[in-house]
Amino acid sequence: MLRLLCVFITVLLLALACTNDPDTSPFRYYEIGFHADNHEWRDSSFVVAAVASDTQLINQINAQLALPEDERHKIVVGSLSAGDAGYNKNGPYSFKWHLNEQDWDLTDMTVEIYDGKPYTDVDLHNSYWMNTVKRFGPWSSYIKKEITP
Repeated sequence: MLRLLCVFITVLLLALACTNDPDTSPFRYYEIGFHADNHEWRDSSFVVAAVASDTQLINQINAQLALPEDERHKIVVGSLSAGDAGYNKNGPYSFKWHLNEQDWDLTDMTVEIYDGKPYTDVDLHNSYWMNTVKRFGPWSSYIKKEITP
């Protein structure tokens, strides 16, 4: 009986240790919106992942989220990586790219070549963006909200 109790407690402790608690995730996820009208629905948003331990970036993001949407003027810019990384989606659509989790930031401006739209530019002309431009910084982007992918 004692042996059975020990096995039960061990299994219980292992189960508790293996929970998928979102607070232990190495990333925090944010939906990126656009101040400009987008006629193509897939251009209306995309998702980025921020390293949860990057307190400087998380503080900048939280400062933006504290503002009304029409006052969020910091834009997202970062290096492009292949694949959606399991989270870069807009509704049911998965993008062919994501921003490198460790190489993106919020800024006031970028060079014009980084400006574009997530679907009609980066997805439809993926080879050009991935191999030539290599970065994405849409001028009308802003942090829309924190999400759980």
